[in-house]
Amino acid sequence: MYEIPLLLVTGLIFLFIAVNAKARDIARAYCKRESQRKQFIFLDDSIALKSMKVKRIKGKVGFLRSYAFEFNHLDFQRYDGKIELLGYRVIKIDYFHPDHIEETQNE
Repeated sequence: MYEIPLLLVTGLIFLFIAVNAKARDIARAYCKRESQRKQFIFLDDSIALKSMKVKRIKGKVGFLRSYAFEFNHLDFQRYDGKIELLGYRVIKIDYFHPDHIEETQNE
């Protein structure tokens, strides 16, 4: 009696985990590629999920995921960066350098 709802919930949990893993991999690859293009060093080859919310942007509804990462620019300091994805599409990437903030919009 409880098997079908339990299997359905378990399947949805596995699907949610798989979708999040794919989004994280897309964000990490994009950060690495964009950092190399800007001649920054993408540190630790890792990103961390900071927030996830349901959002509508230009008529598209999906999970807006915000990831944080660290980069280096011609010195030995670590600087913070942030990338936002709506679904699997990169919305923007920010590099927070002490002198300025570089923002790239992808819409």
